[in-house]
Amino acid sequence: MLKLSDLKNYIIFLYKKYWWLTPLTIFFVWRIFLEVTGQYFCHLDSIKFSNTIWWRWDSDWYGSIVQHGYYLRAGLQSNVTFFPLYPLLWKMVALVTKWPNHISALVVSNLLTLGSFVIFYRWLSVIWGEVIAKRGLMALAVFPTSFFLISVYSESTLLFLVVSMFLFVERGKWRLAAFMALLASAARPVGIFLWPVLFCLWFFKKKNNKTINKVDSLSIIILPPIGLLLFSFYLWVEFGDALAWLHGQGNYGRNLIFPHRLLYAYVVNIIVRGEYWVRHLAEMAALVLVIFCLPKLKKINPAYVLFAILNLIPSLFSNTLTSIQRFVLVIAPIFIVVARQKNFIYILYLVSSFSLLVFSMAQFVNLKWAG
Repeated sequence: MLKLSDLKNYIIFLYKKYWWLTPLTIFFVWRIFLEVTGQYFCHLDSIKFSNTIWWRWDSDWYGSIVQHGYYLRAGLQSNVTFFPLYPLLWKMVALVTKWPNHISALVVSNLLTLGSFVIFYRWLSVIWGEVIAKRGLMALAVFPTSFFLISVYSESTLLFLVVSMFLFVERGKWRLAAFMALLASAARPVGIFLWPVLFCLWFFKKKNNKTINKVDSLSIIILPPIGLLLFSFYLWVEFGDALAWLHGQGNYGRNLIFPHRLLYAYVVNIIVRGEYWVRHLAEMAALVLVIFCLPKLKKINPAYVLFAILNLIPSLFSNTLTSIQRFVLVIAPIFIVVARQKNFIYILYLVSSFSLLVFSMAQFVNLKWAG
């Protein structure tokens, strides 16, 4: 008869032998928790199940691209501000499977998130070992806006490409890393920032006398911006404005402003408890978290600092920090910093983040702003 201790030892053996079982387990436990909790908060007054609770806000814009293609309305909100890779993947799944739009979108988001968890874990374990990898992945999973990864949003796409690029760099697969950067520049506007980050990583590797052949070097220089250039070329052909994705930001309430004015306005509004002060406090907290991580990231790799700062620039030079909690989610290196903290600080982070995750998710599924 099989003893409980024998079963336990066998499970431990499996997890040691197959490294991917750990991120797989974390993903499925996290995913089941999100689904059960999300359904509960969405249907407090009844026992129901809805497969549309993860379709909110920007999901409609991506859905419009899949169903009707891009359109541009002068002076009005248009879907040209949303980049094509995520809806393209969604459309491909829908065409192959014939599944409804919202199901196809969720399949894409969930598969890419599963891939992100596995690759993120592998990247960390290759450099810092399995303990830091587990802690880092847990830090990512409980981040207050992590539910956006399995929602009909493009966060899952960009995170997958970011962690893939970093892993390929560590493996010395420069052409594949450059290709990930290319796809990222077609996934979100900030995806283009992987280009200078990849160049910076290449520079430091070369400086450390690690040989990189000419084809790899040319790939790093040429490939990354192609995704953005192709999308801009399409917009120029279709609408006569190659930068329609940028020019349309003003129609969503985003306008250019210097950071000191933005931050001053936020601090004052929080102090006097003005309109949306709680939301502004959450946005400032996300910004402070990244800033806190910068000195630690510099010690790990200066390229990670560059990546974090470049991802903050669009928000800091805008008249609002709206959605910065969601944007921070793809700055994967910050979770390395969290994982390397002392146990007390790490546990404090897990508890506070988990609490905010539950709160934010309840807001999101009930059509209240959560990032």
